[in-house]
Amino acid sequence: MKEAEIIKNLKSMIEQYLPALKANNNSNNIMEGLFCSVNTRTNTVVKVLTQVEWDLFYSPIQFMLSQKDISNNYSEEFVQSKFVELYHKILDNEPNMIIDTENLTNFFLNNTVKTFLVISEVENIRILDDQEYEIIDSIIKMMKQEDLLNKGKGFKLLSEKLVDKPTISTKVQAGDYDKAVQLATHNFMISFNLLKLYAPSFKPALKGYLSPRVRGLVAYNETDKVPDASASLIGDALLNRAYLNNQLYKQLINAGISELRKTNTISKNTISKVVKDCLYWFGLGLEEEYPSAKLLNFVMVLESALKRKDEITELKKAVSERGAILLYDKFEERKKAAKELKRIYDLRSKVVHTGTLIGDKDFVFLSGAYVKAVLRKLIKMSKCFNCDFDKFITYLDDMKLKGEINNASDND
Repeated sequence: MKEAEIIKNLKSMIEQYLPALKANNNSNNIMEGLFCSVNTRTNTVVKVLTQVEWDLFYSPIQFMLSQKDISNNYSEEFVQSKFVELYHKILDNEPNMIIDTENLTNFFLNNTVKTFLVISEVENIRILDDQEYEIIDSIIKMMKQEDLLNKGKGFKLLSEKLVDKPTISTKVQAGDYDKAVQLATHNFMISFNLLKLYAPSFKPALKGYLSPRVRGLVAYNETDKVPDASASLIGDALLNRAYLNNQLYKQLINAGISELRKTNTISKNTISKVVKDCLYWFGLGLEEEYPSAKLLNFVMVLESALKRKDEITELKKAVSERGAILLYDKFEERKKAAKELKRIYDLRSKVVHTGTLIGDKDFVFLSGAYVKAVLRKLIKMSKCFNCDFDKFITYLDDMKLKGEINNASDND
């Protein structure tokens, strides 16, 4: 949508909200209702008392978030805060409403995103040397004083408690701090899930930045050269302690994890992207306690790893055949695997289409085992296909044993 059209829509929405905005501009009952923001500088109050008012208050925010790249670059909290600022400006000086709305629109559509370096201390992980461990989009290492020297005086003061502790860091592009932390936390979880794929004993959690009465993540705005911090608690302390060292890292490199940092400029559908999506669902499956929900997440991994994005029919057949071909060489082994994968897919369909919870933990456990095997094999083979996922799927289809798997498993 073009900027002029966006501005036109926003003006219309704000005008619909204006009567309620003006009617609630008082300090009465500020503790009641759904939302309240008091600006002592302008002596204005943005207050939402009913669900109808909330819909009017939130519709411009939701509309802005729906525009291209806005939700990718900015957090919902930040967008809402900017609109609350706008509402205060309107209450303070209504004649400037059109100009202020245009300025806010221009800010979101044309403001350049910034580069953030986000760092967290890691719970329950012990690093046995000074090696930097590159795990997809994150780096795990012991933080040293010299690592902070080039970050500016403010950053050094903010982060000095991280020195000589295991940390995980990542760089992200975002328009505000909260979005940077959101993207970074996702990167961290994907990296942790990759470690869990090869070493189930790894159960690290983000500890965040520790100082009196503050516990959260450290984010350094590398674009504006300023530090920031969050007071939010990220993750929970776990009882297990995992060990990361050169020997284990070499095993991970041999397993092919370095390929996940590469991108294929020819194909948009890369193995790296597919694996990252799979690791997200894999992590949810590991953390989930209920068998039905665990199964749904694990089948999402199998679908993501064994089908093209545009495939929407005969998924059970495609996933089971390709999974069997990927994992085994002998016909009898492939026949057994295809049968089990189809059974797993049938259980998934039962949960989705009937809402019936399953208690068959054996097949849930089996689905997890297949997920780990498929993901490890996909990562290992990434280099063979230059990270091109479409070539990988084509290879599996070319390996089909002339319908033997399909016929055998369908007849069982």
